[in-house]
Amino acid sequence: MAKIGLMGGTFDPIHNGHLFLAKQALTEFGLDRVLFIPNHIPWMKSGRKITDDQERVDMVLAAIADEPRFEISYIEMNAGGNSYTCNTVQQLHKEHPEHEYFFIMGADSLFSIEKWYHPEIIFEHVCLLVAVRDDCDLHALNDKKVDLEEKYQAKIYLMHMDKVDISSTWIREHIMQPDEVADKLPGNVYKIIQERQLYIN
Repeated sequence: MAKIGLMGGTFDPIHNGHLFLAKQALTEFGLDRVLFIPNHIPWMKSGRKITDDQERVDMVLAAIADEPRFEISYIEMNAGGNSYTCNTVQQLHKEHPEHEYFFIMGADSLFSIEKWYHPEIIFEHVCLLVAVRDDCDLHALNDKKVDLEEKYQAKIYLMHMDKVDISSTWIREHIMQPDEVADKLPGNVYKIIQERQLYIN
């Protein structure tokens, strides 16, 4: 049996914040590896244009190339259509029921997870690892954790993480300001963005 971390997202683009979060989970919870799972069509972000699948896959592969315990999973890309976390964790559990899965997320996602598609299925198949930043309302977060644990018999663990003020949205909006953007991205990811002129329009 292996302990597998799951990092889902659009990764448009993947940035250092994603990698810091994965590394913290890997270390703090003794995970064997972390799967980065790019969405195909993120149903909660249907209002904006998403960069092509292959471009986002190439950036993820570049970002994780130097960490052997990081891998990419094409499960949502291959499934096509809207990407739903509940379907993904069900499929992973079906393919490898011997493994223990840990879904890695930020505290903001914990507060909104009941709006996700069939959250009860997510809680049934994975433990949640929730990043607690210094600016987080710990009292409110603990209340939410207890509420979800009681309502869904969820397994939720909190992990400390220093505040990393990076978002993919911010990077896309400031891509023409290299002095501000470059240090927030893995070097080889920034190189792909430059060479392919991503996020220019």
